[in-house]
Amino acid sequence: MKRSVLFTLLLAFCFGLNAQNIGGTATYKTAGKLPIEMDMDQMDPERRKMIEASMAKAMQKEFELEFNRNESLYEEVVELEKDGPGRGMRFMAMFTGGTGTYYKNLSESRYTEATEFFGKAFLIKDSLEQLDWEIGKETKSIGNYICQKATAMRIREVTQISANSEEGMKDSIMMDTVYITAWFTMQIPLSHGPGQYYGLPGMILEVNDGMTTILCTKITLNTKEVIEIEEPSTGDEVSAQEFEDITQKKLEQMQQNMGNGPGGRGRGRTFEITIGR
Repeated sequence: MKRSVLFTLLLAFCFGLNAQNIGGTATYKTAGKLPIEMDMDQMDPERRKMIEASMAKAMQKEFELEFNRNESLYEEVVELEKDGPGRGMRFMAMFTGGTGTYYKNLSESRYTEATEFFGKAFLIKDSLEQLDWEIGKETKSIGNYICQKATAMRIREVTQISANSEEGMKDSIMMDTVYITAWFTMQIPLSHGPGQYYGLPGMILEVNDGMTTILCTKITLNTKEVIEIEEPSTGDEVSAQEFEDITQKKLEQMQQNMGNGPGGRGRGRTFEITIGR
């Protein structure tokens, strides 16, 4: 183990000599559980199986992270399907990040997220959230890289939507504690990671927030030339809080359309959806 650690530090030192020009691309794959719980006890077994398979598929995505020393761009790799996604899959994509693009600028401590919400393009610009990482001694290998464990905790505001045959549709806001586990490698001495994750002394190759796991499956490094990163620029520019207000307003409209009013379509089913950023 001591020999492996020394080898890792040596590699990190060698890369650090040319850190100015380190760049490349990393491929990540996600898997996990959708934040949707449905009462399917009374449902036809075949339909229940189909819904569960669709939920699992909605979480199986592939992303590409393009990076240089200070910037990164995290974007979903979208494969076009012959018939296109069905209505149910589009609805679930709304709660799993859709096909958004996430840009980080570490030197300026800011991010830009290009996303769509109910068919409208938004450009969310705000400061990066700095997690209070605690670096442990545990190590493991991911591909050809020796990784070290780090953990963090964050408090987030979540909106829980529920609907049933007695009460119709309603939502409530609560605070939720998220425990995050990340694995980073000092063999790539950059503080980047997938999506919103960053801030460790090496590239994050795996992260888990208790519901979703993001795992790096391929890395291509370039130390000969500086890689230019293009920041997203299409969409209505809003802050993170403004976007939260917009989504909350839309949820309230959904509650009115599908909930307790005459002709509402929220009755006859039971489900819960938890949304948090």
